[in-house]
Amino acid sequence: MSRSGRHDLFALTEEQTLVQAAARQFAADEARPAARASDEVGEFPETLLRRAWELGLAKSAAAVEPMDQPAVLNAVALDEIAHGDAALAVALAGALGFARAVATQGTEAQCERHLAAFQSDTPVFAAVVTRDAGWFCGQGRATRARRAGNGWRIEGAKALVPLAARCDRLLVTAETDEGVRGFIVETKSPYLRIEPAKGTLGMRALQMADIVFDRVEVTDDDLLPGAMRRVIDASRIALTVVLGGLARAVYDYTLPYVKERVAHGEPIGRKQAIAFRLADMHIAANAIRWTGLRAAAELDSNLKGARTARLAQRYAADHALKIADEGVQLFGGYGFIRDYPLEMWYRNARSLSVLDGLIGV
Repeated sequence: MSRSGRHDLFALTEEQTLVQAAARQFAADEARPAARASDEVGEFPETLLRRAWELGLAKSAAAVEPMDQPAVLNAVALDEIAHGDAALAVALAGALGFARAVATQGTEAQCERHLAAFQSDTPVFAAVVTRDAGWFCGQGRATRARRAGNGWRIEGAKALVPLAARCDRLLVTAETDEGVRGFIVETKSPYLRIEPAKGTLGMRALQMADIVFDRVEVTDDDLLPGAMRRVIDASRIALTVVLGGLARAVYDYTLPYVKERVAHGEPIGRKQAIAFRLADMHIAANAIRWTGLRAAAELDSNLKGARTARLAQRYAADHALKIADEGVQLFGGYGFIRDYPLEMWYRNARSLSVLDGLIGV
């Protein structure tokens, strides 16, 4: 977003506009048409994942040299991709979050070891995982890392990790005697176990699963030296913009319908009660988008944006779900059947509203 003057504070740069246009075209032509089938079978087509990778976002995120507003650039792209398929946006954001965290906070050796794969034409599956398993039922399995010889031993579990079975590397947060630290963990460790979820309400194509760390050993070379605060903020911004893209999809799909659906002799969109509900949907969807972009801009400016990121994510979680619910209701009985995407978007919004700490920008 340009900082050249007060009146164009929220204007996108030329590069951001080009990325936005490419992501929007991909979402409309490829992501949206494949979303229902991916949800039904519980996995993404390989061709779709490869096409998403070809947008080049991960390659840019893995670049060690300074970039102009990388968080804003990724936020703009994820917003557009989520407009087509929020689940696919989350799958891509996992790799973005890992690559960006290592590129900005990792050591030179860590960058050389882990970022080269992101420059290839083959999709790389990775995730940032901060949410401990068991958090939803009060039986937390806190993830801790303790000194063990010349390295660390990690024990605990992380919940609902997207594409867990396909990830070959993770950025894991763990409690230590020095506070919360981040560790790069390769999933080939024999002491790492994946426990598939017993089915999820939404985001089915992500094949979310819990990851159990049973005394997984890592070295000091796997310890990310940077602070985890920035990683957590980036995760919350990513969730915000993904929810924003989904919310816009619901609104954009609902508006033409209420203009054409006739009841009692006139389109229902002309009824004041319906018009007010649509106005509220439009306001909230735009608020989600702009709060997400503001939080991303603060992250890029190295401002203390933890409060902005958290507020943006909570607002997005609450209001995207309300928008999805309104979409189902305004479609009446059609909102509940699979011939229309409203019920899928509602399930996805509900699932995203409880996720935190799994992706990034």
